[in-house]
Amino acid sequence: MKQKKTAYAILAWWCFAALTVGRAQVPEVTISKDSSGWTLLRHGEIHPVLGAGAKANFELLQSSGANSIRLWSTNKSALLDSAHARGMSVMLGLYLRPERTGMDYNDVHAVEGQLAELKQEILKYKDHPALLLWGIGNEVDLQYTNTRVWDSVEVLAKFIHQVDPRHPTSTVLAGIDPAKIHMVQTHCPNVDVLGVNAYGSIEKLPLNIRRFGWDKPYVVTEWGVNGPFEAPKTAWGAKKEPPGGVKAATRLRRFEEIIAADSARCLGSYCFLWGQKQESTATWHGLFLSDGQPTDGVDAMHHAWTGKWPTTRAPGIVDLKLNGKGWRKDHVVQAGEVLRLEVEVEDHGAEVRWTCALFPESTSTKTGGDRQASLKEIPASFEVSPGPVVEFTAPQQSGAYRVFVRACNTTDQCSSANLPLFVSARKN
Repeated sequence: MKQKKTAYAILAWWCFAALTVGRAQVPEVTISKDSSGWTLLRHGEIHPVLGAGAKANFELLQSSGANSIRLWSTNKSALLDSAHARGMSVMLGLYLRPERTGMDYNDVHAVEGQLAELKQEILKYKDHPALLLWGIGNEVDLQYTNTRVWDSVEVLAKFIHQVDPRHPTSTVLAGIDPAKIHMVQTHCPNVDVLGVNAYGSIEKLPLNIRRFGWDKPYVVTEWGVNGPFEAPKTAWGAKKEPPGGVKAATRLRRFEEIIAADSARCLGSYCFLWGQKQESTATWHGLFLSDGQPTDGVDAMHHAWTGKWPTTRAPGIVDLKLNGKGWRKDHVVQAGEVLRLEVEVEDHGAEVRWTCALFPESTSTKTGGDRQASLKEIPASFEVSPGPVVEFTAPQQSGAYRVFVRACNTTDQCSSANLPLFVSARKN
């Protein structure tokens, strides 16, 4: 009996020791303010957020200079472990259903059920060593009418402060305006940091943060190039996407001149997207192509985070013309017409390989990053000649299409560009 008691005592001691060590490894994240502005501290050291929305390619992310990832929900917990293994922190999202998906914030049972589930997620992940801050909801303000959603944000923020005082709280808005800032300030006093998803609106974000009266720090939780919802359109409603090289330059400028320049208020940012997704096109926001190849956008973020270019750089397509007209123009062609694409590329001294593809134009009306189905490629023959110049034949069936061009170097770093075209029936 004495031996059993001794064994139990040793087991209890080891359990206590393991728990104590586990808790000791959880970093305390604090926000301080002095005469120069706001600062995020982790382990007592300054931790500017050099981050990306990411679910893969962590090795390249780390070597590019990033130190944090953003997750929109808790449904892929293994990603916290992956980030921690790379020494990166995580902004962990708590998924509050947006009103636009059918959530009724007047339904007490639905609201209480959602809150109960999310409180369990908070308790589950609050001691994870990669955790940096909580993101309560993502763009719940997009196309919403029921302001009771802010009550749910506040309930969770207050709960976090009670059970997890080591990690700040945030909520993420789809851009800002005076009304949104007022709602968060008055309904959510336990929100420590404002998260802002800003694409075209990032140009005036530091100014508007101050103009609209936000008096706490903020993080740019999504940013990049102007989104499809902000893009100019053709006469038939297709959105015009800038070439990859243009987008990469925009990303670097916005980081250096806007995000990094507002160190007094901005704690850092998460670029969008360290991956690939279909959003109007397959290449609009993603820094990787659908087959996993990194783009010139990755190089731009490497320079943003480290101050220098990677040793080997991707090509950069800076202009694309169809029959002599640039990508900003409308392109209406006849069925069966032979078309000529001219591509201007910065190859950085490397050999470039070309591939092209034709797709139907997307008809999706989804917004807010809601999932869109990928499109099926249309069989087409492309002839590439020096210049580079690409020739192909317009489809026989009239309608809206989009042609894609990809330039890759020998290390499979790529740049892509596309333009929409409308095929009209051939005149007799």
